Amino acid sequence: MKVLLCGEGPHDIGLPNQWDDRRRDYVELDGWMQPIVRQALGDAPEFTVQRRIELQVQSRDPNRRHLPVGHGAKAYLAKRLAATSGYETLVFMADTDSTDIRDWRRIVGEIEAGFALLEAPVRCVACVPMSASESWLLADPDAWLEATGYDGSELPSRPEAIWGARDDPAADHPHRYFLRICGAAGVPDDRETRVRIAEVIALPTARARCPQSLEPFLAALEA
Repeated sequence: MKVLLCGEGPHDIGLPNQWDDRRRDYVELDGWMQPIVRQALGDAPEFTVQRRIELQVQSRDPNRRHLPVGHGAKAYLAKRLAATSGYETLVFMADTDSTDIRDWRRIVGEIEAGFALLEAPVRCVACVPMSASESWLLADPDAWLEATGYDGSELPSRPEAIWGARDDPAADHPHRYFLRICGAAGVPDDRETRVRIAEVIALPTARARCPQSLEPFLAALEA
């Protein structure tokens, strides 16, 4: 299965075409999305990644005057890229940046409106973590124990509900919370740590702790 992952940056979708001195070749480095999607699909999908910021509307695009608001335009462009490049599945990711379920529904609606603008045989799935994507990665204490040796005692019981000022080190914004957990675990707050957690995360545990956003995303993938 050929899957196009569209996200914000290396933490989400990884780093394509990276030179590996040991292998003497270019390699694809995962973000947290690849191992979670791979586990949910239960097979070995062939991934290609696309940064949202690089998707641009062309003046000759027949739908440019009718593009949906917010993330809808980028979702449409991502689906068009997937359709013209032979991908079977598109996963379009954006954080909610809020703990309000109304904001989550609005962003999912924008993305799905973008998908609906183009008829094409591509399975499209909106990936919208409540709060921020780090909330999903804070959902399974056993994953932290297996990946880092940290017992997970300070992980939040309701990861989707954590929030706070992004620039306040003591706040509970998911980025700050994740950074503090990395400090407790003695690991860097980087792409590699996110990938290690995502590789061993128990999806039943994570979806039970993140019922508002992770559960519908996984259900859509599994469908």
